[in-house]
Amino acid sequence: MIEKAVSDVLERFPYARNSDLYLTILVLRYYTKLGKYISLIPIEMIKEYDGILEAIRRTRQKLNEKGMYLPTDPYVIERRRRKAQKMRRAAVRS
Repeated sequence: MIEKAVSDVLERFPYARNSDLYLTILVLRYYTKLGKYISLIPIEMIKEYDGILEAIRRTRQKLNEKGMYLPTDPYVIERRRRKAQKMRRAAVRS
């Protein structure tokens, strides 16, 4: 379901290819029950916050690296650990 939703949005809205925030909002808007609420946010306003999603993720990651505000869900801890290992292996191969 998510792959089709993302693919559809990327096809219909070329700007979403440049902005994960815009892509996320549009997927939520058109493919979830949240859509009726998210549709109240004007597209122009969403574009103003382009880049903030990644900035938030990076800031959380930096705080976590300092041992601050770590996840409370063991599943999230494991998923992030596996993703970090995968990224390190890919960097070594490059």
